[in-house]
Amino acid sequence: MTALTSTLVDICSAGAGRVWLEQCLALPHWVQMAQYRTRFAALQSTLDEVNRRLEEGQDCHLCVLTPDVIRGLQSRWPDRIDALGSLGQAETGWVSLAGDGQFYDVATEQALRQTLMSLDVLLVPDLQQSSGGRHLQRVLDQMAIPAADMPAVQSYAGGAQAVAALSAHSGQRVMACAQSTEVQAASHAHYLGPFPAPHGLFTEYAVAAVRPHPDRHDPEAQTAWSVACDLARYLCSPNQQAQRQALGFAEVP
Repeated sequence: MTALTSTLVDICSAGAGRVWLEQCLALPHWVQMAQYRTRFAALQSTLDEVNRRLEEGQDCHLCVLTPDVIRGLQSRWPDRIDALGSLGQAETGWVSLAGDGQFYDVATEQALRQTLMSLDVLLVPDLQQSSGGRHLQRVLDQMAIPAADMPAVQSYAGGAQAVAALSAHSGQRVMACAQSTEVQAASHAHYLGPFPAPHGLFTEYAVAAVRPHPDRHDPEAQTAWSVACDLARYLCSPNQQAQRQALGFAEVP
């Protein structure tokens, strides 16, 4: 279905929000409201992109980031950023190839360490730019696995890309690290579970709308802003909680 309007809404989102956003944007109601240009990347890359667009006066109508990051944007751009709700929290965990028949124990810290040492390949999100990757790097540092016992590590822009790459390693002992929301659309992947205590990571994601530049008073800018606000509220609506939970977003305690 093609949008019935020329209104363009620009969206910058951390990778964890991708499946839910794409599912919503495919609904007839939102298809008819606007055209959408989406950019999905690691958390830090997404923040850098939003700041760049604001600095250069480019459009960014809606963003999905963590609440702390959104508060940081609000402190820098107090008249531009409106926080409109939470999607819930995604857990960072471990993923294997569906049906590969091998056992991967990630239930305890010691079991995870042994499992990592038994792998041929470990697929990871960016260890500097993504929240899951930075967390994984800290855990690996604490586990102090000898270099000779570490599997081959392959890094990707985000967890979703690491999960997608699993299918290239059929027949090997392989795991990927990703957030629970980054696994749902991958039929070839099996979510094993979260990082064991005390290493659990649960990341809340929130949605903010970005007001037009103060110098822009044209109707098109105001329409894009209005659609972005409506979409943000829909994404975070309590009425959509069951759908978000099905995609890996849990309620924030």
